[in-house]
Amino acid sequence: MAVAKQYQPPVQSGIGQAFDAVFILVLTFLALWIPLELNLAGAEKGDWLPGTVTVAQAEDGSTVLTNEAGLVKRIDAEGTITFENLTWEALGQNAVMQAQWEKLGLGLEDAATSITLRYDYSFSWGGLLATLAAILAYFVFLVFQSNKEYREVIAEKFGNGA
Repeated sequence: MAVAKQYQPPVQSGIGQAFDAVFILVLTFLALWIPLELNLAGAEKGDWLPGTVTVAQAEDGSTVLTNEAGLVKRIDAEGTITFENLTWEALGQNAVMQAQWEKLGLGLEDAATSITLRYDYSFSWGGLLATLAAILAYFVFLVFQSNKEYREVIAEKFGNGA
């Protein structure tokens, strides 16, 4: 019975290892930075007011949101947001919530901008299925690519078995 040649992994120089480490670091940075730069990261934010909301287009092209408490949020064509009849109560904030906003150093106007811009966590079955397919494809690729190396190690330790 012939024993297979002992597997010797390739040797990499210190410079090669340093290059690989820096290369992986750059790829990781780019993988995190590019979605931010292209505005692809995170959920999309949408305009919101507490209570029942009426949305209308004004003659000047701005979008006007109004709730039953009389709060009006106006967003002009350039994206500038202004409020009318702005109170903590109209924003649905009680005294404790108001105190917390003030502890953060945010006044009524600044807090209103944050409170009325909510994340939209809509769900997509197509996106979920595409993600699952990508994970499954990677797993299958990994198993098939590893098969050759697994066979070499088994042959090295236990022989060909023939």
